[in-house]
Amino acid sequence: MEKLVIFADYGLDDAAATATIFKNHERFDSITVIPIGGNVPERISYRNCYTILSHYPELLYKVSVVSTENEQQPSRYLADIHGNDGMGDVIDHPSDQPTVSETTFEDWSKTVTGDEIILSLGPLTLVKKHLEKHACKQLVIMGGVVKTEPNYNGYEFNQALDVEAFSYCTRLPHTVITLDTCRTEKLDMRRITVTGDDLHSRVLKADQVLSVSRKEDGCYVWDDVAACYLLFPERFKVTSVTDPYGNRVNNAEYISNKLYFEN
Repeated sequence: MEKLVIFADYGLDDAAATATIFKNHERFDSITVIPIGGNVPERISYRNCYTILSHYPELLYKVSVVSTENEQQPSRYLADIHGNDGMGDVIDHPSDQPTVSETTFEDWSKTVTGDEIILSLGPLTLVKKHLEKHACKQLVIMGGVVKTEPNYNGYEFNQALDVEAFSYCTRLPHTVITLDTCRTEKLDMRRITVTGDDLHSRVLKADQVLSVSRKEDGCYVWDDVAACYLLFPERFKVTSVTDPYGNRVNNAEYISNKLYFEN
């Protein structure tokens, strides 16, 4: 059994990824969720984290939250991509947050043992800060671009918000789920009809609607694909390549015929 740490800047795809992880929670002894700034400011990410947890009361015994409100971190407010609330405006935010173990980032870093799996779904600022002092068992990063067009100021969004942190983390053992990983026909969610009403289905449907309104060429649920890699690495082929910025990255390619979110 494993200890998982999720760094998430809670937008739509982060919510989908967390739901996918929670659906497969039996794979992990403990799940530490660290809401960070990125798609939304940290305070909104923190609120959205607890909204997600309110849908999984049966899992709270193994989940803990790390507050990053006292940490310097980058963020942008991408309402046109993630909705006004960061999660597509399709989920009610309860007035009372669920009771769960919580600590600060500083105090949490004193308790890590170096055998945690890290799933990074946002800018890498705090991941870098953590890994400068501690080891980890596995590092999976959603971020970066190899050959496809970048999507934010000449970079992939998570990389753009802290270019140096991305370069630092990719010098460590890692796997990246890049824009190239996700922008393939078989991962285009516009091809799929989502019918459920659980949290995962609702954010996927919101992502589909928003991608159409933005006139994008497809709907790719970036962070959810990263969660899929963590859970089902056999569905991917990983190749070491150099990105346009000189980073040597272990880029994942989806090779399975399954829908990425299928167990």
